[in-house]
Amino acid sequence: MRYVYGVILTLLVISASAQDGLKRPDIPGELMVDVGFNVWSSMPGALERRTWSSKSIALYYTKRKAFSSKLSLNYGIGFGMEKMSLGDSSTLFSNVLVNDTLRSVVIGPNPQNFDKNKLATTYLDIPIEFRFHPMGTEDGEGLFLGVGGIVGLRLNAHTKWKYDNNGETVRDKVSGKFNLNSVRYGYQIRAGFRGAHIFYKRYVSPVFKDTFEDGFNPVMTTVGINLTGF
Repeated sequence: MRYVYGVILTLLVISASAQDGLKRPDIPGELMVDVGFNVWSSMPGALERRTWSSKSIALYYTKRKAFSSKLSLNYGIGFGMEKMSLGDSSTLFSNVLVNDTLRSVVIGPNPQNFDKNKLATTYLDIPIEFRFHPMGTEDGEGLFLGVGGIVGLRLNAHTKWKYDNNGETVRDKVSGKFNLNSVRYGYQIRAGFRGAHIFYKRYVSPVFKDTFEDGFNPVMTTVGINLTGF
């Protein structure tokens, strides 16, 4: 995530320089940055959620096709990076042998409480939406309301832990599939101005391929703010 923050900071500097009069490359389309929080609709098994440290960052390259001064189609491609921060007692394991059976996901208790415990995933996303400008627009500026969909292909996933073991700080990073769905899809709503607006994303596809023994298989919701126009 720190590399993503570095990219965003660099883009903000470039944008500020362009506004100060430096010439910016004339590239069709724009870069959108979504920053927000994500939540699962339910927590399987013994898993717990730390809401304020469960973050979402997405970087999209987008283009706009205008149908009129009030209606346009906005579409793009980019990367969606999700971090679900879990509680301090249980986490996810991938491909673990349980009772002579290989399980894709095991929720395991940790005898040492986690200081950090997260599941991080990265998706190749394709967002698309129709935008309505009630007061009209020329290039997409001004007040708008957008409604559309989003589909993503999972590129990678890993868990990351930090805990104390007999006075020694242990950090582990484990990559795996974790029984996560390979494809996610859902709908999105956006409102505000092109340069800065709020968004709501609801993925109707379950997070995991299979329902857990307790019957839970969460879906994810993300809310946050967007910066556009780099």
